[in-house]
Amino acid sequence: MTSRRALAALPVGMFALLVAATAFGQVIDNDYYSPQRDNNLLRLVENAHLGVAEQKIRAKYYNYARGDIEFILRFYPNHPRGLQLMVHVCSEPDQRCDLQWVFEKAIATNPKVAGTYVAEGIYLHGIKRYGEAIKAYQHAIALDASSMNAHYNLGLAYLDTKQYDLANLEAGHAYALGAQLPGLRDRLKRLGKWKPDGTAPTDPDATLPAAPGSEHDAASSALKTN
Repeated sequence: MTSRRALAALPVGMFALLVAATAFGQVIDNDYYSPQRDNNLLRLVENAHLGVAEQKIRAKYYNYARGDIEFILRFYPNHPRGLQLMVHVCSEPDQRCDLQWVFEKAIATNPKVAGTYVAEGIYLHGIKRYGEAIKAYQHAIALDASSMNAHYNLGLAYLDTKQYDLANLEAGHAYALGAQLPGLRDRLKRLGKWKPDGTAPTDPDATLPAAPGSEHDAASSALKTN
């Protein structure tokens, strides 16, 4: 929720706009990526809700955080951090939610942003809709072949569907682009499927120990805006 101090600092007209949007569920379609975006409005919305939502998530007040995130997405449907936070909240066991409408709106606002498809893919991946997740990651790569996060998460999706050669291929792209998380590589190593040079392992039964806990790397942990 917006603090009284934050509201008091808003210009009268902006205060009225924010209150009206909150009270009546008004949808204001602002493209976060548009060169013509209203940066003053963006700053006001973020200052009132973005940091607050992150604090609530850290405190595990997920229901309250969700309200702040929904407010952000009401103004900027494809806000990258807003989408990331919504996926994070909805991945909590007691906060499962259908985000199809969220991503439909985000993509309709601007269908040419790779990061939006990566976020959608992570959401779909998390609810085990692997085929759709793979398509979302592939769409992101078609838009931006240098998207490290798209390649990394696509590799995880291929790994989860036992498509090991493709998982290796995407892992190679991700690490060449600077991916730091070891989870994808380590999971392939544990399965004896890691092929760093694109060839078959010299010992198919050999595995290398993964870093403690790295096999639990979640797709969402690799999410950044590209």
